[in-house]
Amino acid sequence: MNSITRTILGAGVIALGGLIAITPRYILPVCEHYGVRMDIGMGNTLPMSCYYTERASLLIGVIIAVIGIAIIIASRPATLRPLALILAGAGAATILIPTWLFPVCHNADMHCNQGAKPALIVLGIMAMITAVWLGISSAAPEEISKSAAETK
Repeated sequence: MNSITRTILGAGVIALGGLIAITPRYILPVCEHYGVRMDIGMGNTLPMSCYYTERASLLIGVIIAVIGIAIIIASRPATLRPLALILAGAGAATILIPTWLFPVCHNADMHCNQGAKPALIVLGIMAMITAVWLGISSAAPEEISKSAAETK
């Protein structure tokens, strides 16, 4: 993979990480940013579960952005393949955060179910597709020709 392709891919991954980090807060805010909190009685409130989805998405988004920086810096295919695996894992975590790890509110009419959850799932799928493309395109040309020669 040449340096221009690697730079464009890395910049795309950085942008994807930025989108994952800011979507539940600024683009499609979760319930917490609309002033909705869980009332536990006696005037006390707690953040709803989607608040923790937002915090976890911020962390995963930063991790994905760091992977994008590493893609730009890395030059050997032996370095790019593990980055593709880590990116795929981070993409899977992006999907699992609002659905399983820190599930969003149970009410289907809440803002987090209508906006942030589907957006995070789509962004996680995009991260996984990018990871597959990075893994395939980082294969060295001599490895591809060697595997093609072995099949004949």
